Amino acid sequence: MLVRPINYFLIFFTALLIACSASEETTQQQPKKEPEVYLFDDANKHDTTKVEIPKQVEPKNVEPEKVENKLPENKEAVQTVKKFYVQVGVFTSQDRAQAFVAENQAKIDYVMTITLRDNDKRFVVRLQPFATREEAEKVRNSIWQIPSFKDAFIITLE
Repeated sequence: MLVRPINYFLIFFTALLIACSASEETTQQQPKKEPEVYLFDDANKHDTTKVEIPKQVEPKNVEPEKVENKLPENKEAVQTVKKFYVQVGVFTSQDRAQAFVAENQAKIDYVMTITLRDNDKRFVVRLQPFATREEAEKVRNSIWQIPSFKDAFIITLE
């Protein structure tokens, strides 16, 4: 009678050894695969929302000009003169516009001005006006090479 429990124990123990060795061999045969992790170590750690004014360039206290869209009473008597501007930025605050001018004025040979638009109360940064569109296009194309001015475009005002 003692033989039966020992037989059952030996069968159970043998089955357990076979089961454990099979799973161990399965895990050894499969190459260990490390999880793919992408690190952003090579990315620039630069806060794009923070505006830093360079130490070597003193910001000029540039007062914005008021732009008023008034039509003359006698439209036929007034000869319209078109001016072509290269617009390089639009800002919600005067401080941000002045910081942009202070940071980037040394990069170009053209004077930037800050203008307050009455219709939406935004501060517009433009280069001085040009007499012809061709002149403005030439300047715009040349400053497109500078990353700060890659979004510059031409506007026409009368």
